[in-house]
Amino acid sequence: MAYTICFFTAIAVLIFFLMYGLLHVSNVDSYFNCNRQLGWFEFGNSFAAASTSLATVLFFFVTLGLTNGLYILISPISFFIGTELFNFFMLPRLKKQQFGMQNDNGGTLGGTLGEYIKMRYNSNLVKNVIMIITLLGIVSIMLIELFVGVQIFDIFIKSEYEEYALYFIVFVSFVYTGLGGLNAVVKTDKLQFYFMMFVAIVLIAFLFFSYGNPLTMKQLKPQFFGSNGLLCENWALYLNILTVNALLVPSLLRNWQLIAATKSDREIKKGFRNGVLLTAIISFLFVIFGLLFFNIFDNAPLSMNGILTTMAESNSYIMSYVLFPLLFAACLMALLSTVDSSLLPVVQCLANDFFPKPKRGKEKKMYAIYMISTLIVTILLYKVVFKWLDFDILSWLFTIFSVVTISSPAIIFACFGKESVLRTKSMCFFTVILTILGLLIALSLSIYGNIINENLSYIQLNAPIAIFLSSFLLSIVYIVIQSIQSKK
Repeated sequence: MAYTICFFTAIAVLIFFLMYGLLHVSNVDSYFNCNRQLGWFEFGNSFAAASTSLATVLFFFVTLGLTNGLYILISPISFFIGTELFNFFMLPRLKKQQFGMQNDNGGTLGGTLGEYIKMRYNSNLVKNVIMIITLLGIVSIMLIELFVGVQIFDIFIKSEYEEYALYFIVFVSFVYTGLGGLNAVVKTDKLQFYFMMFVAIVLIAFLFFSYGNPLTMKQLKPQFFGSNGLLCENWALYLNILTVNALLVPSLLRNWQLIAATKSDREIKKGFRNGVLLTAIISFLFVIFGLLFFNIFDNAPLSMNGILTTMAESNSYIMSYVLFPLLFAACLMALLSTVDSSLLPVVQCLANDFFPKPKRGKEKKMYAIYMISTLIVTILLYKVVFKWLDFDILSWLFTIFSVVTISSPAIIFACFGKESVLRTKSMCFFTVILTILGLLIALSLSIYGNIINENLSYIQLNAPIAIFLSSFLLSIVYIVIQSIQSKK
């Protein structure tokens, strides 16, 4: 009975988002940027919802919280620091360089990351390389969400039919994102996020008041500091988290889209702060939930499926008939909020940076083609990564975020470098070479750690090593070129 209720709850969630897209069709002019009327509150909610994914907060934090305890909250703390660094240092530069500002023809000066890179380096090659790598990263994010989403459907669908769940989720994401544009994504993100927060609070309250007793709380206390003991034992994990979170904001296409759609730099700053605070709160809630849950149900498998199955088969009617469907719905909403927040920037990038601008009246048709093509590529990559290369979820998570942030040195140089240096042939050439080198190093470490050595630490070190090396070499190149120019 509990599985039946959960199944129909999941169907209801998918139908709701399907109908939302059908009833809220966006016009072409506001499709990508909400007519540049996005406020800080909507910005923050959407940013938080996109950051609260099924693969990270509802899997990564819940399960890794058990082995790492509250140390895992280094992630939202470092994410806050990375966001503030962006607000204080990069955002004023973007304003000065007029990113996203209206020009005399009604268009925008650098309305996407690709347009901004092209404007700063004056090189299509640099733009194309950075955008291809960035697109690879964002598609990989969609890939992990779909993989985890398909896995949670295994609780009531046989494994041989799991791909039908994948196709249905992809179809729903396509419809409401494709029809509604950024307006639909921002509005549904707010609903998704607050529903997930509500579910987290209800789960914690139920576990504490239904199962909490002095013995349970006494057993739980040491676990708040992780079953692995000291912080230094997981140094590779925390180094990865610090590196990625410091560079994640300028690396994600989604953030550049939100920046270009927001009214002012003041609204952008407030939006980022609101979003990262909400992300930290919900991350903390789900870590606490994980610690409570696995302390109480210590025989439950360490996975989202383990949590869901244990709840479904509980003797408590409230847990099996109410909380289990609610948590499943929250998982599904987290999946959809991340997929839609990744899908739309990809379509914008393809439409603005890689293909000719469609004729007036044909825009929606071309956007649909780009969206379908992106989803087909994602499904094909799903088969390659998880069926053929046999990556597990944690290995792929750390691989994803190394790819997502690998272009960050080139983006940061674009923001702070002098145009006279950035636009030289030598700087453009080495930017391309060193960005590709960083990508190859990161992927090589991931493959080595996953297939050859079978050691997660190698995968966790991929981003720190690759980004440090490419940044160091790119800094040398920049200094040498600047020195040569100053002597002329």
